[in-house]
Amino acid sequence: MSNPISTSSLKKLILRSNNPKAKIDLLLRSLPYSIRQESLRKDMNIKVVKNLVNKLTMVQELSNSANYVEANI
Repeated sequence: MSNPISTSSLKKLILRSNNPKAKIDLLLRSLPYSIRQESLRKDMNIKVVKNLVNKLTMVQELSNSANYVEANI
């Protein structure tokens, strides 16, 4: 099994992308679904869930800071 991307690497990729807002919006929709799916598995891996939750928290913080910047432009 391959290793998941680290939260800090994901953040760098989002911020360097051509359209960070689109990436943030996509992750805000898909990460909760992924967390839910993993938690419903019979052989749920708590490390995977924690990793996904950390990524969701980081994306939510990026979203909040992006909304703040957009509102003050």
